[in-house]
Amino acid sequence: MIDQHLHTYFSFDSDAQFEDYLSQTTTPLVTTDHLELANPDDAGRDDMPDYAAYVAKLDRLHAQYPNQLLRGVEVGYYAPRAADLAAYVAAHDYDLVLLSVHHDGHHDYLDDSFKQADLQALVHTYYDKMLAAVQAVDYADVLAHFDYGLRIHALSPAQLEAWAKPQLTQIFAAAVAKGLAFELNTKSMYIWGNAALYDLAIPWYQAAGGTKFTIGSDAHVTTLYRDHFAEASALLQAHGVTHIVEYRHHQPTPCAL
Repeated sequence: MIDQHLHTYFSFDSDAQFEDYLSQTTTPLVTTDHLELANPDDAGRDDMPDYAAYVAKLDRLHAQYPNQLLRGVEVGYYAPRAADLAAYVAAHDYDLVLLSVHHDGHHDYLDDSFKQADLQALVHTYYDKMLAAVQAVDYADVLAHFDYGLRIHALSPAQLEAWAKPQLTQIFAAAVAKGLAFELNTKSMYIWGNAALYDLAIPWYQAAGGTKFTIGSDAHVTTLYRDHFAEASALLQAHGVTHIVEYRHHQPTPCAL
């Protein structure tokens, strides 16, 4: 099973080395480094993976390791820079594109400033942005960590259902219409403690017609590679899911749990 959400030193917030991932597996490897424009977590800079250096690195690794090496990117959607994001993705050849919503133009949603926000209002605002992202983007394969904007809050399943189910129903319907898989993000689930939110949301995605799931560790350090995959697989199986999908050239192929 491929870990379909990994970061390396091509991301602004990671120093992870490809070799340290490759030493742990003989299976295919895909990394999904950050494409984050006007990034408030990096002084407003445009953080774009150096694609030429990335491909050159993969070519060198191909000569040293037996693994199939796939190309991926995590797009942090930001509406004022939507055209620039789309142009970057269109100009480069990826196997896998993750779609995320990380910031509001002023602060990343993990910033301490959001700890003072009215939680219900934040839930509505965040999912409005996520819906806009899903509706606007035609180039992504996977909707990543649906709970990212709420990670720093102890949001209960009851609160998520009461405050966000109508919005998430819209988001998942739009995601299914765009062919997006639903990511089980094990960092969200087992480090941030949001597994119960995923347990609640999986049937909502299924009710919208969704059948495609991925699992990703969101590792920024190599020790978290494939972290808690057994638990995430068991959760999917509890909801009647027998396969996840893995991406090559944006084409999903089934992989048994």
